[in-house]
Amino acid sequence: MAKVNSNIRPRVGTAADLAGQHIHKHGPATASELFIVANFGPKPSEKALGLRRATATGWLVELEDGKFGIGAIARKHYDEMDAAEKGSGPVGQIAAARTPTDVFARPALSKKYIPNPRGSRLDIPDWSIRAGGTNFHKA
Repeated sequence: MAKVNSNIRPRVGTAADLAGQHIHKHGPATASELFIVANFGPKPSEKALGLRRATATGWLVELEDGKFGIGAIARKHYDEMDAAEKGSGPVGQIAAARTPTDVFARPALSKKYIPNPRGSRLDIPDWSIRAGGTNFHKA
């Protein structure tokens, strides 16, 4: 068997990557299942060549029963991706759910901002009335 380069990883979204994700999630699969999941090519010869390339790099491994599994490099890679997706939980305070503003769901205004329902003040004090002809505008 040829020496496997442990630094080779397929690009995200390629056929080898999609096949590896499927195998990691669902277990070993046959070649026909992998051809359905990932687009190795339109022709049967191109499909077989793409599958051979994925096995030559060590990303996919052919098992004894004819199914394909993922190699140690791929298993480590997908395990790290799963661990990164799960994360270590929330770090700080969890933000409240964002809700649109609703006038009817908000608390009422303070009584000091609501006008008197009985109307304005009727007993106007003398000190608050300006002398005739006084205004604040310049002439």
